[in-house]
Amino acid sequence: MGKLNGKKVLLLGERDGVPGPAMEACFKDTGAEVVFSVTECFV
Repeated sequence: MGKLNGKKVLLLGERDGVPGPAMEACFKDTGAEVVFSVTECFV
């Protein structure tokens, strides 16, 4: 049981950095619930 178990997270990825789906994959086994994940271009 980790610190994120049962928590809800919002993931904002960046096109030229770490995309949302990559972060979502990292959070998969933490016990956190990903409620929103997106990749945007911040210019």
